[in-house]
Amino acid sequence: MATDLPKLKKFRLPAAVLIVVFSALITYLLRGGFRRFEIAPYHVPPAPFTDWSDVLRHPRDISLVTIQTGVVHMDACLNLDPTSPKQAACDHVPRDLAVLVHWVHHPRLGDFLIDAAFDDSFAKHPPYGNDTDAMKLFNWVNRVTNRQQRGEDLSAQLARLNIHPRAAFFTHLHPDHTGGVPALGPQTEFIFGKLEPSFLARAAVANHFLGKSKFSSLDFSAAPTMAPLGASIDLFGDGSLWAISVPGHTDDDIAYLINWPRPVLLTGDASHFEWTF
Repeated sequence: MATDLPKLKKFRLPAAVLIVVFSALITYLLRGGFRRFEIAPYHVPPAPFTDWSDVLRHPRDISLVTIQTGVVHMDACLNLDPTSPKQAACDHVPRDLAVLVHWVHHPRLGDFLIDAAFDDSFAKHPPYGNDTDAMKLFNWVNRVTNRQQRGEDLSAQLARLNIHPRAAFFTHLHPDHTGGVPALGPQTEFIFGKLEPSFLARAAVANHFLGKSKFSSLDFSAAPTMAPLGASIDLFGDGSLWAISVPGHTDDDIAYLINWPRPVLLTGDASHFEWTF
């Protein structure tokens, strides 16, 4: 055994160097996670409603337009819950997943976005656009690619439709939902769940928020529970737009209910494809 000690000592330095290099690489890939956002609580106005029946009996003069800014081409089973019984029938055939942003117009308060989708970097620098190095590696390993046509990006479509968003509400902080943030002005407010900007979430998307300073969070622990949907926040205080806590895809995932004459529930990535719903 003693004769093996010199051999072991020979490997100490190379092993130490390898550990240092590997640690440095991981730190570099996840460097966005060390960035902190200065986040203020979202001001929640008094809510006149206490149950969904009452809410839906009073539709509001609010409008919704959904805009596609590109596609993610991915294994349809990649984000399906591993414990789901539908996993057994999943064929692992890659499919196109539309990358969407939703424009909400309130007659008194103006324009708002739900999610931010893709900026024009996905047409200029395919297939990963403005993804972080960590996300590029993740997508490469999982054979995920992005595709976008010229003029399909968020900025071009906002200009074409003359939209001037005051704020963007996020379902969650994943790159295909935040990739359009660089196209939004410095005055835009960015709003997400209080628990959403975890270390890994920041590592994946912090670069999208460079130069942005107006952040607010929604605290569902203080929100009233409205059966059967759970903790819900009346964002404008008039019953027109609701944030509903739907943790699962991420820790503080949010769905949004637009309460116009034909109510629409935007579920984000609670279900990626219709067949998994």
